[in-house]
Amino acid sequence: MRRVLKIAPLLFFWVFLVAMAKPPGPEVPTPEIDFKATVRDDQDVSTKVSHASWEGNVFFTGVRGKGTVTISFEKIKKLSSMNSGNGNRSDFQITLKNGDVVAVSLESDERFLGTTNFGTYRIAAKNIKEIVFD
Repeated sequence: MRRVLKIAPLLFFWVFLVAMAKPPGPEVPTPEIDFKATVRDDQDVSTKVSHASWEGNVFFTGVRGKGTVTISFEKIKKLSSMNSGNGNRSDFQITLKNGDVVAVSLESDERFLGTTNFGTYRIAAKNIKEIVFD
């Protein structure tokens, strides 16, 4: 009986803390600038998104050689997978609106986010085949 009396308050406290936790929601960050894009994944499924962001930012940050680069969405026409990279990085070619092409490696688990007419959208870099900005 004493054992039950000792465990009951702990159980009640645990249930109380769990009830206070915010459940994972469908929310994605909404950047100030509404970039629109069409994402094609590695299964060739295309999805149109608005309020596009990369982990909540409106730019890609990746590795080029030994350096780190940041490229704003407003400069990008298209991002295309190179189907290469090591375990934690995925290689992409970014075509800029001025026609220049830049090779960049992005963290494979970082995500491209947005909203669709049917809900929110998230995709990891490793599953992106192409992103075309409108």
